[in-house]
Amino acid sequence: MKTYYLLLLTLAAFSSQLFAANETEYNPSTARAYEAYLLTFVWPDKDSSEQVDYKSLVSAANLPRYPSPSADSSRSSAANIAQLSVPFDRFKNKIAPHAEVLVNKKWTLIFKTTGATLHETFHSDVMKNGYPELTGKIAIKLGRYLESDIQYKHYRFDPRPTPPVSEQESQADSQGALPAQTLPAALEPTLVLNLEQSNKTASKKLNYLDHPIIGTLIYFEPISLDDAIQQVSLEKLTPTVEEAQLSSSSAVQLAPTYDVKQTGNQ
Repeated sequence: MKTYYLLLLTLAAFSSQLFAANETEYNPSTARAYEAYLLTFVWPDKDSSEQVDYKSLVSAANLPRYPSPSADSSRSSAANIAQLSVPFDRFKNKIAPHAEVLVNKKWTLIFKTTGATLHETFHSDVMKNGYPELTGKIAIKLGRYLESDIQYKHYRFDPRPTPPVSEQESQADSQGALPAQTLPAALEPTLVLNLEQSNKTASKKLNYLDHPIIGTLIYFEPISLDDAIQQVSLEKLTPTVEEAQLSSSSAVQLAPTYDVKQTGNQ
């Protein structure tokens, strides 16, 4: 823990320079800043009557895969210093008893001028064997309204179908009267739903994007440019859990050592 705080103090030494550099990037007369909130959940099967077709995945070799979260992943490293932001926790608490919440994200957006577009990526914390249940990309354009384009990939881990059984094997199984077996769920995604949702909204207006499987809440809150620059600088300075673990181990390896002279007992 001491090593971690030493790392933060070292990073803080550069914070003033970083903040000043970011401040000069934006023209206050044209730049606009917002906090963007996105909450995505999956409706239970019993609440969806419309048929939605998933596409089969032959292989998951090219899909993103992430390391298993550590036991302390529920606490971000930033929480040890200060809580920088609170996403849609109030809505999450209302939705969670009725539907599975997959994504609860917040971004600080700084548009240099009207017409600029910003891009973010995200994935759900719900994983199986390192594969997230949902991945997504969002493009947000600042115009007369805030225009968002979201691309989702929702994965299912249904059992892969068994290979066809030959006629001889089929007869042998029927004679042996083997009971039918239920295949276990696959360890990698087998089906995917590709979904794109577009939305145009003014700020300070909660929007719900409907779909039989995926539900989305999106909201934009305008903030001052100075606050946004400071927020982005703090986020850059504050390492994630994985970065903190790597930095801590590196700091231990680079810690100075001292030779201790040993003297015999007189």
